[in-house]
Amino acid sequence: MPYFVINGEPHCPNYAHALVVAQYLSEKLPNFIYKKVEMNGVQWAEYVHDLNKQNRWYIARGPIVWKEINMWGGKKYLIGGLSEFWEYVYCYYGLESIIPRADLQKLASDNLKFYEEHHQHSAQRQKEKDVRNITIYGPGSFENNFLLSELVDVPNLSKSRGVHFKLFNQHCAQSEKHRELLEDNAEYINELRKFGAHDIATIAKDERDAVEDCDVFIYLENCTKQSDEDEDTWLDRCYKKMLQLADTINRVAKRTLLIILANPGPTCFMATCLVDTCTKIKLSNIVAVSAHKGLPYVRLVSEKTGVPACKMSAPPVWGFVGLHCFVDSRNIVFKADMLRPYERALRAPPGSTLALGTIKSELRKISYMLTTEEDELAREVENRKTTIEMRLERPTMIGNIRALVSLIRLWFAPKRSDEIICLGVCSDHSFQIPAGVVFSQPVMLDEKGKWTPYSKFPLMSDDTRKHIEESIEVSNRVLDKFNIFKAKEEDTLQYKLYDYSVEQGG
Repeated sequence: MPYFVINGEPHCPNYAHALVVAQYLSEKLPNFIYKKVEMNGVQWAEYVHDLNKQNRWYIARGPIVWKEINMWGGKKYLIGGLSEFWEYVYCYYGLESIIPRADLQKLASDNLKFYEEHHQHSAQRQKEKDVRNITIYGPGSFENNFLLSELVDVPNLSKSRGVHFKLFNQHCAQSEKHRELLEDNAEYINELRKFGAHDIATIAKDERDAVEDCDVFIYLENCTKQSDEDEDTWLDRCYKKMLQLADTINRVAKRTLLIILANPGPTCFMATCLVDTCTKIKLSNIVAVSAHKGLPYVRLVSEKTGVPACKMSAPPVWGFVGLHCFVDSRNIVFKADMLRPYERALRAPPGSTLALGTIKSELRKISYMLTTEEDELAREVENRKTTIEMRLERPTMIGNIRALVSLIRLWFAPKRSDEIICLGVCSDHSFQIPAGVVFSQPVMLDEKGKWTPYSKFPLMSDDTRKHIEESIEVSNRVLDKFNIFKAKEEDTLQYKLYDYSVEQGG
């Protein structure tokens, strides 16, 4: 079966005439298949020159028609220009086509208009592909400015034409104040003109616009418990928010969308709701920021032990963050400077100027220096947090944003890092955590860019295991109440996490 290729300039009447005839034949004859190749100006001249050189043809003007036997991309059998194409069509199909000159000019004009619109649309789509689209959902004024100024400086986050932020707050439709705040945020960051003339930040019209064409979706909406709510009412409100968001994601989101929940509230519960209801995206792309829970402990432990905070690692954060979590402050690792003495140190006279040894650095656990009970540390951290929030009259967000930016730096780094961080991810039954539940635990980034639980992380004590079990019990109780997949039915959850991901191409 022959495949026909019709080449020409979009403004050429003869080319437009050949396309009309080819379209008519393809509609009437199932075995007549064609495609068109159209170029303008210098591109067309260079294209014709290359065709003549490759095939030893001698064609000066279009249209140019050839056929390929059995498959596209095969050997070209030249038919010729428009006259030769008419002769071929008449001999094989008995078709004659006579179109007045005025109609031909109109056909050529319409074809040129379609070509220009298609070319413009293709160019626009290419520009969009060269820009990283990031949506920030539900930001406040101060947090937004701080986060945007941090993100624009993250290496490798932007593509060749930079990065574009969409700001969205669902209260904008009802509140002019929220709308003005977002406009101020966008104006602030656009003044930087970080990536050239185009705006860095715009305001999304609605939730669909916020999700569509998005590469990274950052959820910052305040979902803390209100004073007049009980736990069931609070969680039901959060659950409904996630159902609505999941519906939008399933309809318009990219398959590769990354979702990061860094909001105040039951983040692991909300992320688990998305894992249960999002069918379009990879489940491993849904994570909940949790490392910020350990940051206040670093400062407090530094005050109590005298070890500078800059020499300490963040403590492991375990649990169903937002409802029950445990910060393992005794498992903080710090860099200690140790004196390794020479033998002469035992017999050197007082005032000797000779070196008595060398100083070596090694990593140690802070537990042997920390005398304060963990419950007392947790109370002090909570009291400080409460005092700060009373003065600010809002939840503290600096820690969330710091942890969020650090996560994005690692995720988009050119080389995979072997750094271990704490993050809420879909569990794979490591540490006896039910598979499929989004649970804060030590994780590493694998070769495919997926955050996976680091099962070799040492659990320091039975007390740590007890706290992890308490968090598991809380997650089981809450998920069962909302009829989200049963955390105790391991086989079902293993299917949910693995088989379902394989079916979806994950």
